[in-house]
Amino acid sequence: MLHLRRLPGILYQRRYVTATLIIIILTTIYYLIHWGIMCTNLETWQHVSHLCRLHRRGEAIGSLCKPLCVDKQIHSLTCHAFHAGKEAVFSAEWEGIRMVFKASRKSSGENFDPVYWLDSDGAKHYPTEDEFDTMVRNVVISKLNLTISNDQLNRLSRLGFSKAKEKSVTRQIEMQNLWFLLQDNEYLCSILYADRDIFPQLLGTCGPFFGVEYVDPVEMSSGVMSMGDGHEEWATRLKLAVLMMDLLNELETNLAEPFHLCDIKMSHFGLTKGGQHLKFLDLDSVLPRTVVGRLTADGSHCTRHEDCDFFDCRSKCSAVTSRCDLPVTNNNFQVVCEKIFLGWTLSGTVIVPGLLMSQHTPSSLAALLRLCANPDTDFNSPRAAVPEDIKRRLYATLTEMEQTLANDVFV
Repeated sequence: MLHLRRLPGILYQRRYVTATLIIIILTTIYYLIHWGIMCTNLETWQHVSHLCRLHRRGEAIGSLCKPLCVDKQIHSLTCHAFHAGKEAVFSAEWEGIRMVFKASRKSSGENFDPVYWLDSDGAKHYPTEDEFDTMVRNVVISKLNLTISNDQLNRLSRLGFSKAKEKSVTRQIEMQNLWFLLQDNEYLCSILYADRDIFPQLLGTCGPFFGVEYVDPVEMSSGVMSMGDGHEEWATRLKLAVLMMDLLNELETNLAEPFHLCDIKMSHFGLTKGGQHLKFLDLDSVLPRTVVGRLTADGSHCTRHEDCDFFDCRSKCSAVTSRCDLPVTNNNFQVVCEKIFLGWTLSGTVIVPGLLMSQHTPSSLAALLRLCANPDTDFNSPRAAVPEDIKRRLYATLTEMEQTLANDVFV
């Protein structure tokens, strides 16, 4: 008690140190929130309040505006941290359905041109329908290297079943809202690949925000990474690994061109209800190979291979030109084997075991995982794609082990 009474005096004597520490702590908290590493529900409510103000002014429209801002049917808002690529991410409940709201940082106006242009008198001029269609097609080509069909164009150039008349104020607002949304890679992928069921389904929009279905991240839903080493837990791990390889195969072989997951984490995979299907949840860095190739081969100066990487999508620094002028060299299977299946390694030695490293892991599987994670035998920075024969061998091995163990455990 005596020490507590002396505390104000001690703080006053060291007031400059105390003030500096307080400033450092507050600044750190500010940037952690700004970068999306931390979040508060107060921040979520501020986003919703601002969005609803836009809706009341007629500047934000969409199928989710009325249930969120007028009917108050969307409730139980909860912020989500670790969303550096987004202006906001939060979950909510709507008629018994859990959903996730997202808004791109670009939708807040950062380095982003509106859909209209201003004349010398400051008057706004909106594009015609044909001009807007061309703008939409060009965005998709630029972001996804994809030439879209007329049906896909209709889904991207209108909000749901909107029938706003050409040149009407409502249509102009709709164009502006859509133009914000179209800058977001997640929004584009959610619409264009909805039939593939590999990404969360789009549920609706309101202004620059869009809502998708909530899918439990693997770490949160199943606790796989903290499981014990029993046979049932090992069977679950094997099943999850097979589901991951199914998803990777879908992304590599069943789309217009292979898609790269350039930011792979266990929590970016989501397990649907029933546990029979995986979806990839964070689409900010999900890009087709040609687009990733443009990012890794941008011609920038480099002194090491890592200078040419785009997150987990790796390339090489040219020894001749000292420039990043090579396309992406690895693939999704290599990254998943390295970061998810094998775990954290140091000079080829597993330090923190991954999904498929346990006391039940046979030596043949461990050797195959190391080969998959390091196809070019560079333990410090693997840069090669996993060959087809290794992928087939790994998939066949995991499938056989999973089925055999499932029969032993559950039958």
